[in-house]
Amino acid sequence: MDAMISVYEQLVAEEEELLQNIEICEGCISVVFQYISGKEDPQIGESILTAIHTIEKDLQTELLHLKLEKSLLANKIKLLKS
Repeated sequence: MDAMISVYEQLVAEEEELLQNIEICEGCISVVFQYISGKEDPQIGESILTAIHTIEKDLQTELLHLKLEKSLLANKIKLLKS
């Protein structure tokens, strides 16, 4: 059971890191939006936005899987404590 709790704590730390990385992506998107809004040819900016958006979506998907794993593990720990 101690091993499961240790894994759960590791998942919590990974979740926090993913949330921080997603927040960074969101901030980068805002900055790029501001930068390209004054440009006559936003094509490069659009490519950068798309790349950052893709990274953010990949992180969101990873977060979804991590939350599922964490939830399943929390349920196992709860059952073992009962």
